[in-house]
Amino acid sequence: MTESPTSTAQDEKKSGFNLRRIVLIASAALIGLIVLLLLIALGLTLLTNGDFADFIRTIRDIVIIFLALEGVLIVISLAVLVLQVARLINLLQTEVKPILENAQEAAKTAQGTVGFVSDNLVAPVLKVNGFLAGASVLVGNLFGIRRAMRRGQPEIEA
Repeated sequence: MTESPTSTAQDEKKSGFNLRRIVLIASAALIGLIVLLLLIALGLTLLTNGDFADFIRTIRDIVIIFLALEGVLIVISLAVLVLQVARLINLLQTEVKPILENAQEAAKTAQGTVGFVSDNLVAPVLKVNGFLAGASVLVGNLFGIRRAMRRGQPEIEA
């Protein structure tokens, strides 16, 4: 069973959790974390009389290295994605397209066969059945008239 969109919206309103609220809470938490880290770094720099700045530079360099590695991974991932899309297109062109063409050809052949059978078998059989039904009714009526005529005649006794 699938739930209707209105029932899920009502459930979200009852529970108090919806996508907008979750996004706002996550955004506020991220901004709060960044501000907290900034205040901690500023406080440590002031307390250590500038010695903490060298530590921050080292952390900055490490983050730059990680970002560069992440960029390389993204480029590799995009290359793999492009190769997979190319393989998918090749698969569609070499395997799926011929199957679809064969299916269309089979459907056209079946349509022609149905037309041929309809014209050459079904139509004559229906005509013969109609004729036989009419003849049966005619014969039945003739015998019915004869019976009625026999019943209507008085019996002559000799």
